[in-house]
Amino acid sequence: MIIGNKSDIVKMLPYVSPRLAQALAYLTATDFSKVENGEYEIDGRNVFARVNTYTTEPKADRRPEKHNQYIDVQYVAQGSETIWCTPLTDACVETENKAEKEDVIFYADPNEENCAVLHAGDFAIFFPWELHRPNCNNGCCGEGEASQVQKVVVKVKA
Repeated sequence: MIIGNKSDIVKMLPYVSPRLAQALAYLTATDFSKVENGEYEIDGRNVFARVNTYTTEPKADRRPEKHNQYIDVQYVAQGSETIWCTPLTDACVETENKAEKEDVIFYADPNEENCAVLHAGDFAIFFPWELHRPNCNNGCCGEGEASQVQKVVVKVKA
């Protein structure tokens, strides 16, 4: 996982792959207050963005997930949320596999101890070997107050 802020993206660009650089450059160049919910292609299906607004939920109501074909760049444009994360290990128990059609696999609660609290302007990058549980309330164990969030998830072909 890599965590950062939109203000630091320009410094990162020389150190990342071309596709990841496209995703990050898209975040810096776009005013998301003017972008409606939906899916936007940046480089066909190699790099595309999904914009969504929602209310965060308690950690227990969200499922840990991973993706095989895409790296997730999760950017909070408005609001704040907690994303819980942990490496994928043999101890992780798969509960639902939608990899074939939707490139997502869900897991039972791995009792993650690590999390990132993302505020407006922050992003986190998750690789295929990392479980992440997004859209969680902030606070101890993800049980805090709900927040209205506008989030952009840029999918980068791995």
